[in-house]
Amino acid sequence: MQASADDTLSTAPRSREQQREKTRARMLQATLQIIIEDGMRAVRHRAVAKRAGVSLGSTTYHFKTIEDLIISAFRYWREQALLVENPFYQQVQALMAPYNGKPVPEIDRVDIAARVLDISVGYLAHQLAGRREDRLLELAFHHESVRYPTLHQLVMEEWQAQVAFLVEVHRAMGSTQPEVDAGITSALFRQLEQSTVLSMRPEPDMALIRATLHRHLGMSLGLKLPRQARS
Repeated sequence: MQASADDTLSTAPRSREQQREKTRARMLQATLQIIIEDGMRAVRHRAVAKRAGVSLGSTTYHFKTIEDLIISAFRYWREQALLVENPFYQQVQALMAPYNGKPVPEIDRVDIAARVLDISVGYLAHQLAGRREDRLLELAFHHESVRYPTLHQLVMEEWQAQVAFLVEVHRAMGSTQPEVDAGITSALFRQLEQSTVLSMRPEPDMALIRATLHRHLGMSLGLKLPRQARS
């Protein structure tokens, strides 16, 4: 069946918009790859255009400044990462769900804390072994956020959301200072991720990571946790 003139007119703008979005996505993917391979200082309109296979004019049309390009790349990266929700939050939420937001009874706390420990170690193993490029990007964007107020705000909003979740977990687990403990837990996760990336080891030292988290959770929650992972 032949398309009518009206059909052609209605689909043409949509096709042009889809093409623009595809071109924009290619440029943002190119920006992320440049950051991973050559660092943030290598992000320039000409370099992005060459990597993406587009004209320099197309790059400057979509992104007027380097700041705009970097902030857009951060948003694009986070949107892609969040297409699949964070397994750490999903699993911990499922673990805490039976308590309906109420404090975990003391009789259950050692078991729940041990399972949170196992989830944490498994999550970090996945992040450090399977998503090393994400950790490099995270380091680069966090460092760059001191230069750009808008990027700083986006980074801080994400960090505050993560800490808020951890506050609720610590509160439910009987922490006497949930805000303080959540901040320390968040900082510890970040330190373990970043130190592993910076060490350039081919594989993360999961025994050290487990021992570190075991000690932290035990001390912050006042619990004696089992050394071995739960089956």
